[in-house]
This record gives sequence, C-alpha cells and structure tokens, in this order.
Amino acid sequence: MLESYKIARSNNEEILYLYLNVDYEFGEDLEEDDLEKKARSYLVTHDIKFNGNKIIFIVNGISTKMITIENNKTYLNDYAITLNTKEKMTIKEVLLSLLFSNINLSLKEETLKALTVLYRGEIIYNLNSNYLDINKLSLSYHNYNYYKVTYPETYKSKFEIFNKVIDRTDGEYLINNGKPIKCFTHLVSNGYTEEDKSIPYTVKKESLWDLAYPNYLQKKIYSIKEFKERLNLKSDNFNIKITSISNSNRIKELDLGEKKIDARNLAVYLDLPSTDITIIIKKDYLTFITRGIGSGLGLSIIGADNLAELGYNYKQILNYYFKDVSLVVKK
Repeated sequence: MLESYKIARSNNEEILYLYLNVDYEFGEDLEEDDLEKKARSYLVTHDIKFNGNKIIFIVNGISTKMITIENNKTYLNDYAITLNTKEKMTIKEVLLSLLFSNINLSLKEETLKALTVLYRGEIIYNLNSNYLDINKLSLSYHNYNYYKVTYPETYKSKFEIFNKVIDRTDGEYLINNGKPIKCFTHLVSNGYTEEDKSIPYTVKKESLWDLAYPNYLQKKIYSIKEFKERLNLKSDNFNIKITSISNSNRIKELDLGEKKIDARNLAVYLDLPSTDITIIIKKDYLTFITRGIGSGLGLSIIGADNLAELGYNYKQILNYYFKDVSLVVKK
C-alpha cells in the first residue's frame, strides 16, 4: 500500500515523492495517465498542497517511475465534495461507496462500466455546488470503508475492480436535453424494460435474457386477513380490479373497492419484487406470482451482463437501454 510521501525542492522546483510497497496497485504496469489520475486522487484525498510538476514513485526504496503533470489539469474523480454526513470525499470515493453498496454479483467489466457511468450521473444530478445529500440518491449508500471492515476477505479484489472501472470511465455520465439523467436500473426485467412517459429517456426494450435468471419467477401467498391488514382494508367484501396496465405488461393501478392503489405501492406493502403480477384469488388466501425484480425502468443489470457477454461495450449497453441520451466527458 501507499506508505508515505515527501515534497522536496530541487532548482527551485517542487518534486513529489510517493513511497509505496510492492503490493500496492501503483506497482502494476500502468499507463502514465493512469498513474497521474491515481496520484492526483491521493493528493486530493490527503489534502496535500503540491505546486510542482514532477512525481516520482518509490517502490520499496527504489525509484521506479517519474511522471510530469500539468498543475492546472484536474479530473472529475478527484473533485472534492461534502456529504450531509459531514464527510469530505472525492467523487471517486463516493462512487466506490455506491459500487460496494449496490453490487453484490459477479459482473463483467463492461457491465460495471455502464453502471459506474449511471452512478456518476446520479451523483452529479444531485450535486449542489460541492454538497451532496446522500439521502436524495436513488441508490443504497454505505461508506466503502464499512466493507473493508465487514468483508475483509473480498474487499481487496472488489476494490481493485471498482477502481479500474471508475478510472476507465473518469468524467463520463449520460445527459438528456443537456442535463444529467437520474440513475434507473433494476436487476431483472420481465423480458421487456418499462417506458415511463414522464421520464423521457426510458424506453420499452426487449431483454429476453432476463427470463433465464433463477429468481425471475416468484410466488407469495397471503391470507385474506393478512392482505387486508397490510393494505389497511376494513370491508369484508373487497374486490381486486386491475384498472391500468403498462405496455410492458406491468400493472400500474388497482381498484380494491375501498380505494385505488398504485401497483408500486402494492409491491412495497406486500414485499413483491415486481409489478408484473398475476393475482389468484381463493376463498381464504391470495397468491401473487411476479416476473422480474425491480421497477423495470432503465438498465436491466442481468440483461446488460448478457449483452457484455455478446461483445457489447459499455457505451453500446447504455445506448441499448436508454433513448435520447448522450455520453459526455467532464474533465
């Protein structure tokens, strides 16, 4: 790991020495641009004031590499922000936290790149100057150091993979109509992604690979009594009528007699993984059969991983699952 640093002066010029041990990721055969990104990230993270242009990497006491940087050059990864938790982090560190918090599957690199681009866009969408309220993110969030302590056996390998996809997509996010888009992803579609007219970049897209996912089809059974309790229904005589359905076969609204309910709220009350629901009504109980996992909006993670296996790169994956978007690079 990176052990220490020193700033020295030579001929009225500052030189930064970064001291590493042989196991640290800088010891890999990295391109000079990759080394520069990592060095800048370290400078920002550790609040090091360095006004020179030369950085020398020292591995186990031996000078192994020298790079020259432009002092006025910055990377979005290194942009420092303050969270509502009072933490000060770089965008890269927030992205690491989001990747650790939301990805627990083994995914291909191109899939991870696509997700990283979407996660970065979610950060920028919610960024107010250099302040970020993580409660406004549509993603789970724990500081990545939490996983370092909780899952030490897998932390290092994931850290290396996540670092790679963050660096290789540095500054990239999607825009629609000139503005960053919100991150819409789901684990498994019902075979088609969902189009929401209020979200102009969502589109109905075939994603038939999802049908092979082991938990694509699920079933839950509730007694009439428990169903009424969960939905706060009082009448003994209730009906269930589907009043609106999307063009991808997901229920949008139901009439329960006493009240109407949005299918997404129904899914929350009944712990259902999807709104593609078949309801079977018996005398004493109800059976709910669902297809897919998640909202169906945006990128299907399982579908994206299948596209990656077919040779799609992350840009092609993003263009497949979203419409009217452009990939921008902010340096």
